[in-house]
Amino acid sequence: MSEAKTSSQTTKKDENIPFMERLPSNVPFAPLVRRPDYQLRFVKLSVPTSIPIELIIAVVFIGLFFIYMGGFYDLAQDNLSAFGSGADGDPIVIYPSQLDAQFLVEGMAAGLLMFIGAGGFFMLYYSTQYAYSTKNATILLVVGIGVVALAWVAIMYMLLTKMGIW
Repeated sequence: MSEAKTSSQTTKKDENIPFMERLPSNVPFAPLVRRPDYQLRFVKLSVPTSIPIELIIAVVFIGLFFIYMGGFYDLAQDNLSAFGSGADGDPIVIYPSQLDAQFLVEGMAAGLLMFIGAGGFFMLYYSTQYAYSTKNATILLVVGIGVVALAWVAIMYMLLTKMGIW
């Protein structure tokens, strides 16, 4: 009779304990699997009180890229097309012989090249941070000069192709 009394007493106690706490800590057939130690009823979500700086930087960079690629000019054009086609049907990426007109892809390519050139200038600036590590400063300086030169050559190639000189 004492066994029946204790079993009824333990069931009343077990009703107040949450289900996850009544589970054994180790599963018998898989000793590496354990029950989770967290409870979802204590999760609290909070709304951020300020705008994250990463979001502000991303919006600024997207705005700069939009300006670099001539986004306002593209919005003002009446007949905006991504790229054109020549007399033989081949696609033309660079608008020929007119400096006051551009295709959408041409503007995006020029904007990307200017953005890459700006990254090269950032590397040049960042190389001055390594005054005591000349190896890192030299590497950043050479790579920065190379990136700026490559972007400048590519932009000049696009401009000369547009003017019909190249």
